[in-house]
Amino acid sequence: MLSDITIGIAFVAGLLSFISPCVLPLIPAYIGYLTARASGQAALEARQSGASLSLSRANRLVVFLHGVAFVSGFTLIFVGLGMLISGGLRLIVGQETAAVVSGGARDLQAILAQAGGVLVIFFGLHVMGVTGWALRRLTYDVNWTAFGKVGTALKGFFEWLLGVLYADTRRQVNPRNPYGFLGSMLMGMVFAAGWSPCIGPILGSILTVSISATTTSEWWSAGGMLLVYSLGLGVPFLIAAIAIDQMRGLMKRLQKRMRLIEVVSGIFLILVGYMLISGELVRLANVGGSIADFTYNLQECTISALRGEIAWSDHSACMSIGHGAFLRQRALEKPAVGTQPTPSAPETLIDRGVGIEVGLKAPNFSTTLFNGRTVDLRSFEGKVVILNFWASYCAPCRDEMPFFQTLADKYADLAVLAINTIEVNPQAARQFASDLNLRFLLGTDANNQIGRQFGVQGLPTTYVIGRDGVILKRLYGAINFAKFEADVRAWLGISGE
Repeated sequence: MLSDITIGIAFVAGLLSFISPCVLPLIPAYIGYLTARASGQAALEARQSGASLSLSRANRLVVFLHGVAFVSGFTLIFVGLGMLISGGLRLIVGQETAAVVSGGARDLQAILAQAGGVLVIFFGLHVMGVTGWALRRLTYDVNWTAFGKVGTALKGFFEWLLGVLYADTRRQVNPRNPYGFLGSMLMGMVFAAGWSPCIGPILGSILTVSISATTTSEWWSAGGMLLVYSLGLGVPFLIAAIAIDQMRGLMKRLQKRMRLIEVVSGIFLILVGYMLISGELVRLANVGGSIADFTYNLQECTISALRGEIAWSDHSACMSIGHGAFLRQRALEKPAVGTQPTPSAPETLIDRGVGIEVGLKAPNFSTTLFNGRTVDLRSFEGKVVILNFWASYCAPCRDEMPFFQTLADKYADLAVLAINTIEVNPQAARQFASDLNLRFLLGTDANNQIGRQFGVQGLPTTYVIGRDGVILKRLYGAINFAKFEADVRAWLGISGE
């Protein structure tokens, strides 16, 4: 599967992912975090020296290195956690143990996001100077001796905390003290864990190989390609960290209003912290939907041209009507012909036990459909089933849903069951289905129970299940329309046109 993904394509894919809806929610949070750090440090230097408001060369480097730490944490969660848990552990401890660990990965992300939301709110209060004010009041204005040994211990704790957070007892921001590079890395992990990243075709291909790897060499091959992808993704973030320094001209003009800048930066981080705790960070991806669509199409049309899937002369047409619509048009214009297509060979059948590996019987579940009816997976036996996991904020999901509808209308023995999971706004999901005129079965998974059961780490995730309930294919990220339909025809036993 990686044979058609070169190092250059993987790097460009990562580079373009920076402006895709998959990463879009992290950009304002990242810029806000670095801006708060840079402005706070500049304000501190100005107060101490009386000089004009600008960062020293040493501290410009420090801000950049904090950007590196942030990107490292972001990468660890965004592209590393799923691969290491689902792929690496599978090779080390076996597939059953790895499946159990992988099933809890989403819960771990949710816990990290909520705990991290508290940390981000605390950092916002710190930038605003609220924590310093509160700690000084608690330390010096309360008669702790009246509470005996407990009071003395509490006063000592507050004094220690004040010393850790501030170089002295003046109300000032000193980003160097409370949040070292490990703290910035944790911030990156927290932001990335706070929302469910959608998966593009390149990243999906790499993750599919890593998760389905049966040998160490396959996993390391996917790991190396993932590293290249991550480097491409990290470059724009690091450039943004360097560009923070370019704000010093603006800082000079706003020197008299630095207190306002600190307050605004703090409020923004408090808002991000709240969105992390409530699980609504993904709403940032929906700000300016047309911009998100444009960035997604730019990414996918460019990558398709680099891979030779479309001609460069068709790039503008792809951008004009949208990547998904363009590929659907091509797939419908040139249906599979000739001999019966051969789908990608499934992994070796281990047994017919229940599991989420290719060759095993898919675990049963029940879901409540959008129309209120309840169905379970076993009721579809006798048909080939496309089981898709999606959410309204996932751009690749929007891209492929009309194609699934085309397949559902075209093949009578094919059932499409799309499970809406990790969804922030149920009403947005219903509007999503209405906008795309989706008529196949749409199920709900409000608590992500089904998603955990099937090891969903990112969206979209698609399983193809045979007539006997055995998993035939497992795909992470956007699908290749033409190849996918050829495989579906083979599984349905349809030859020729």
